[in-house]
Amino acid sequence: MRVLGVDWGEKRIGLALSEGELAEPLGVVSSVEELIEIAREKGVEKIILGLPEGKHRKRVEVLGVRLEEELRIEVILRSEVLSTEAALKAAVEAGKRKKARRELDALAAATLLQEYLDTPADS
Repeated sequence: MRVLGVDWGEKRIGLALSEGELAEPLGVVSSVEELIEIAREKGVEKIILGLPEGKHRKRVEVLGVRLEEELRIEVILRSEVLSTEAALKAAVEAGKRKKARRELDALAAATLLQEYLDTPADS
């Protein structure tokens, strides 16, 4: 099953893809329309959408409904607390230069998606 991880941000939307047990960063887009286009191109069957705390929470919940309606697939909202921090730590530990960290949003999406994939189905 192809699953897309999405780390939403006002300026950039990080994407990650899994076709099995491993999530891989896919890239960054700047609009919901691009996200939808990629989901269709890749034949995504489920989306894991990072749900932030605070002022953007409602906006992301509305986005989840839009994605479900437009793509006709299941969208699972999952807390994204600490996913960006975990991605930044991994980038620093891997020795990534600051410019290379622009893909941080894709790494955050991969972290979010991998956490979902690693969670037992019955939890």
